[in-house]
Amino acid sequence: MQSAGAYELPRLSMVGEALLVVEFGAGLSPQINDIVIAFDRFMQDNPLNGLLESAPMSKSVVLRFDPLLVSPEQFGASVKDVFTPFYVATNTSILPPKRWRFPVCYGGETGPDLAKIAARTSLSQEEVIAAHQSMVQRVLMIGFAPGFLYTGMLPDLFELPRLPQIKPMVAAGSVCVAIGQTVISATPNPTGWHVIGRTPFRNFDPARDPPVVIGAGDELAFYAIDQQQYADLRESAKMGVEQTGREAKT
Repeated sequence: MQSAGAYELPRLSMVGEALLVVEFGAGLSPQINDIVIAFDRFMQDNPLNGLLESAPMSKSVVLRFDPLLVSPEQFGASVKDVFTPFYVATNTSILPPKRWRFPVCYGGETGPDLAKIAARTSLSQEEVIAAHQSMVQRVLMIGFAPGFLYTGMLPDLFELPRLPQIKPMVAAGSVCVAIGQTVISATPNPTGWHVIGRTPFRNFDPARDPPVVIGAGDELAFYAIDQQQYADLRESAKMGVEQTGREAKT
């Protein structure tokens, strides 16, 4: 299962005494991200001695292990040994991704930076919204905070630099853009990204089983809602997010 931009063999980097980073390519691409997600699932289904946790990133998988059970050298060697069976299994076992309809209340108080992006790109706010909804976005990874989604990749107009100053705190559900990607918070958090809207859905709820619903490799089809719809959906169990099935890759 090789693709353009992927390393011929994954590169291993030890971080401290209990973390091993397995990197599959130098750049970010859907194909490399596919390999990352498949490897994370493979490691969870075929746990190695000493493995405590496997976490997918955009182009790598972080493996946390117990150095009291297995040395870093032994663990790294055992990871190398799984590459061949992983690639054999992955060629025949990739599931189509889950796809979700994902509501966003764009602009206004919920998206204060939308107007600035429109002015910067000489587009109307409606055109910026349409561009953000123009493609189904892949969830590249979860990171930074519980349930925090990184999705992409976006049209060129969203190749925006991060803000020169960090916003000290934005609301849970904030939908933000920069560097050709979208990030969606599930909890209040600071951000250096441009806030264009807010979703009623929260991808992290410690009282829910499972607490995180949408994961790496899933796909989001965004749709616009107004302030009243936002308020109504905040009262509903699903909060506007609906799985539309597993979509076949093309």
